[in-house]
Amino acid sequence: MRLVDEILIPAPPDRAYTWLLDLQQVAPCVPGGEIGAPDADGIYPGKVSVKLGPMRFVYEGRVRIAERDAAARTALIEGEGKAGGAESAKVRALMEVVPDGEGSRVRMTTDLEIRGRAAQMGAGMIGTVSRQLTAQAAACIAARIAAGGDAGDGALPVAGEVSGIGLMASVASAKVGDAMRRLGRKGEEEKG
Repeated sequence: MRLVDEILIPAPPDRAYTWLLDLQQVAPCVPGGEIGAPDADGIYPGKVSVKLGPMRFVYEGRVRIAERDAAARTALIEGEGKAGGAESAKVRALMEVVPDGEGSRVRMTTDLEIRGRAAQMGAGMIGTVSRQLTAQAAACIAARIAAGGDAGDGALPVAGEVSGIGLMASVASAKVGDAMRRLGRKGEEEKG
């Protein structure tokens, strides 16, 4: 499945690009995410914890910056993880940083492959949950950059574990809103 998200960063593009490539700085802003120090090949061990109702998934794996182009301010980030037997996830995300006023706009085009029980949520649900997580991470990243701190600063904001209840409420609200908008458009078409 392909997901496309955009976030705004309160920093010039070159600074935002450099900051975002420091995965240990970004990790505290990923809800439920943890990352270790990279090995000699630039591969970071990490895990992401997600709780969906009574189910809890802890994907353990690795992430790396597979390609980077500082002049174009793009990077390809790859990751994979397993959460027990049949539970697995793979991600390839292309990050592009462009000027946006005094700050930057970051576009992430992500190819996501999930197998196991989590995949049964469906593409629509996973896309909505992904947008919620991206919004949480974006707010945390913006606050950390604005504060001028780094990953070692305990006073900076961090993301907590992903809570299925809060996410499911947000997803349900988004689905109801989408249905209401469709009904409104249908009513307008019938009037016209």
